[in-house]
Amino acid sequence: MSKQKWLWGIVILLLVVSSPGIMMRWNAEQSNDAYEIVIPYDEIQVVNKESDLTMDKILSSLKNAGLTTVSLEPLTLKEMEHQSLISIYDENELAAQLRFTPYKGAIDVNNSGYYISVPENTSYQQLIKDSIQPEEVQIGDESFYFLPSSNHRYGLKTPIGYDKLAVEMINKHDLSLIFKVENAENKVANEKTVKQLLELKDSSAGRLLGSGDEAIGFGQKSGDAFIEQLSNAGYYFYTIESNPLKGEDKIAKNTDYNMIRLHSINVNRETKLKLNASIDRTTRAVKERNIRSIFYHIKTKGNAEKNLAETIDYLTGVHKNMPDHFKPGAPKLFDVVTVPTWVTALVLLAGIVFTFLISELVKWMPLRIAAVLFMSALAIAYFLLKSTLFLQAFALIIAVMAPTYAVIKAAKGSKNIASILLQYLKAVGISIIGIVIVIGLLNGNAFMTGFEVFKGVKLVYIIPIAGVLVFVLLELNRLVDKDLKKTLSNTVTLLNRDLKYWHVLLVIVVAGIGLFYISRTGNSGSVSNAELAFRQWLENILYVRPRTKEFLIGFPFFVLSLYVMGINRKWGSILLVPGVIGFLSIVNTFTHLHIPVEVSALRTFYSVILGFVVGLVFIFIFKIGYRFISKAVARWS
Repeated sequence: MSKQKWLWGIVILLLVVSSPGIMMRWNAEQSNDAYEIVIPYDEIQVVNKESDLTMDKILSSLKNAGLTTVSLEPLTLKEMEHQSLISIYDENELAAQLRFTPYKGAIDVNNSGYYISVPENTSYQQLIKDSIQPEEVQIGDESFYFLPSSNHRYGLKTPIGYDKLAVEMINKHDLSLIFKVENAENKVANEKTVKQLLELKDSSAGRLLGSGDEAIGFGQKSGDAFIEQLSNAGYYFYTIESNPLKGEDKIAKNTDYNMIRLHSINVNRETKLKLNASIDRTTRAVKERNIRSIFYHIKTKGNAEKNLAETIDYLTGVHKNMPDHFKPGAPKLFDVVTVPTWVTALVLLAGIVFTFLISELVKWMPLRIAAVLFMSALAIAYFLLKSTLFLQAFALIIAVMAPTYAVIKAAKGSKNIASILLQYLKAVGISIIGIVIVIGLLNGNAFMTGFEVFKGVKLVYIIPIAGVLVFVLLELNRLVDKDLKKTLSNTVTLLNRDLKYWHVLLVIVVAGIGLFYISRTGNSGSVSNAELAFRQWLENILYVRPRTKEFLIGFPFFVLSLYVMGINRKWGSILLVPGVIGFLSIVNTFTHLHIPVEVSALRTFYSVILGFVVGLVFIFIFKIGYRFISKAVARWS
């Protein structure tokens, strides 16, 4: 057995022995099977006010349709006025209303502030007294609370506490409760919010969702103490996908990443989002992105009862379409995934040996040794400094080099389909080794919840293509040379060669694929309605859909390139450039660390199988086209 085969065996053995780390993540994801749908209480109140339906009837209908949770925002004086619980006047407004009454002059207009009518319900009275501690003013038979402008701790929009009557109504219908928490401008208001949350804590109210732009306590000295108090009481926190709050990362670290990932669907802002699209987006978020909480907004425009009916259809549709192994209910926190140090050490060692194997592409031993020493330095720095930044750098290098090496190493042309399949599987296998190293290093609750991420996603899209392109240039008459004069001479020689029709065809195909690839990379690329329908059909059939750029572009062109290289190696190598897209894409799939390993593995499996089948179709089409072009050239030459 050659030395290189021994090294490959060592890499595989190290990854097998270190597999408990990945298995811990797999088990944590599999056991996290509960999801919830949340609707804000204030939007339910709007339906109540704008229809003839009682709050009991509305909540019962939503509960029967599958609603599990209601969110409750803290009240403010402004919100209480909006709900017609109180009336608010400034000193000039109230003085003007009293002008033609016996109480003219009862208001000192030089003493600015707000006069708040006393609410009828004693619960609201107590809430105002406990929070803002107002002065009580009697004007004739009418009582007011007075909030002077000099009280900088409280304004009309400062949170003053939660509506206990609303809490009772939600509990009455056996719905779970999420308290939305806003960061007040002053410490005193936050202290009172935390105090009330501690008083309200029970089995159905153990979750907190940040509101606004900042996490509670952000920018205040006592912020950590607030989080510690709430966490010790049994509360845990939500993080909104793609919309983190300032200070939320600190909460995550302080609570050992005991966070629930939440996705918001706001049909009021996304007016073109149809019912079926909302249902599909919800099921996809739960099964593909470790999302366990969906925040759904009831439409606020139009007929309230019709909007409620659409919400009920949404709830029913979600539960009908959700895969059976997910159950509606209070979401769970991820089991703690603590990767042992020895596991990380073995994965790093596997990565170092893998780097040495990959570096054979440069053929210069000093550079190969330098590459190994650099990766070893990153590994040592991680253990000494305990910074995940070094793991992220290590993983990035593996992620960009694995698909590059996989394609170049397997670039052996053949007209035999069995030989092509063997080289194809070799390239897939090398890529998978790189993938296992990456996810073996970037493992744990911080990565599963999305607070720590793989850094350098764009480089994974660019460097492998650039690396394969350099390889192709070397194949084309050794175009690139250490000697600049020789490089220029080679270039002139290439440009003076006769151009054949199929050369032009290849260049056009590669250019077209390149433009399509660029337009689709990232989240901004446009997608036609027909493709969206095709994607959804694939997802319905296969549970998760394989990526289009893998099974319709990258893998098929790699298979085709191997066949064309069996006819003409130099020109067939051009097709390796779009061919590498499939391999870099599967690596990229696994670098989205908040996506369950099972989903990424299944998606990649489908892409590999379908990609090879489509590649065979490409070969068939190429044979017909090549035969036709050859006959045309012979006829016209």
